[in-house]
Amino acid sequence: MRRTEFLFAAAAFAAAPRPARATGGLDVENPESPAVVRVLLASGAFEAPQAIDGWRFAWNGGTYRGTFATVRLPDGRPALINSLPLDAYLYGVLGKEISASWAPGAQGAQAIASRTYVLGRLRPAKPYDVVAAETDQHYGGVEGESVECRAAIDATASQVVTYGAAPARMAYSACCGGRTADAADVWKTPYPYLTSIPDPNCAGTPNFSWTAEVPAPEVESALGDRIRGIGELRDVRLESPSADDRPTGIAFVGASATYDASPVDVRSALGTSLVRSTFVRSATFRANDGVLELAGTGRGHGVGMCQAGARMMGDRGLSAAEILAFYFPGTALGRA
Repeated sequence: MRRTEFLFAAAAFAAAPRPARATGGLDVENPESPAVVRVLLASGAFEAPQAIDGWRFAWNGGTYRGTFATVRLPDGRPALINSLPLDAYLYGVLGKEISASWAPGAQGAQAIASRTYVLGRLRPAKPYDVVAAETDQHYGGVEGESVECRAAIDATASQVVTYGAAPARMAYSACCGGRTADAADVWKTPYPYLTSIPDPNCAGTPNFSWTAEVPAPEVESALGDRIRGIGELRDVRLESPSADDRPTGIAFVGASATYDASPVDVRSALGTSLVRSTFVRSATFRANDGVLELAGTGRGHGVGMCQAGARMMGDRGLSAAEILAFYFPGTALGRA
């Protein structure tokens, strides 16, 4: 299809009402038209966007579907918001979250997971629904699209993961490290389908294991007042693991006291690019050179779908439904 034909078809699709269709016997909701997603592209000082036509605009060297508006955030900062239909938004998400080379089953699973995620983030009373970054989902506009990823979104049109009569709370990360995490341990909120399960699928993938070395002064600077009262750092050890094998805490032993930190807090303080996951397997303080040495598996929070595992499952020919059923036990596929 030529680009002009595709844009015309996309615009027509966005405008046309679509009744909900039942699959697996469950309708989640019955909208008169596709949901509109408002994406926060930038806040504070930013380059002014330029309209291309009624369906696209240019900004920051890229092209975006939908419309744009400048609004004021509650703190007074100006913000650039991109509004567009749900699946048009997903076109710019999928190619940033996964590779176009992934098997159809893995691409379909990511498309459904991303659609379910954003439906749970629509907040009409707020200035925007999601941000165009890892905080929510990576979003790159037209430059983030691919033919393969658009096809996966179209092939799964309106499909969502459901629990009961509503879209499920959706979560995924780059690699779980061999076992997914329990949402209750990470976010203090339990979900019956976001529990820890063994996942052998991601073993040996690029993000499976990691190591980090952090000099003691950097540790003390990152943890700030929380660690300064313990005196000179003497040792670091992992607290007993939880049911999902992740440590329940990381103890920093000083000359005069001990500070017990959660793996989530340590990862946040030292940086997620350095401490790639909360699945810390070992922690050692080398007193001879004053360096904290950490080693672990996985990348990200580990809750829900492991993207690396989903990719390997797709390579073995599993369908999107089979992949999602594995990572979200007790859920079903429905239509929104």
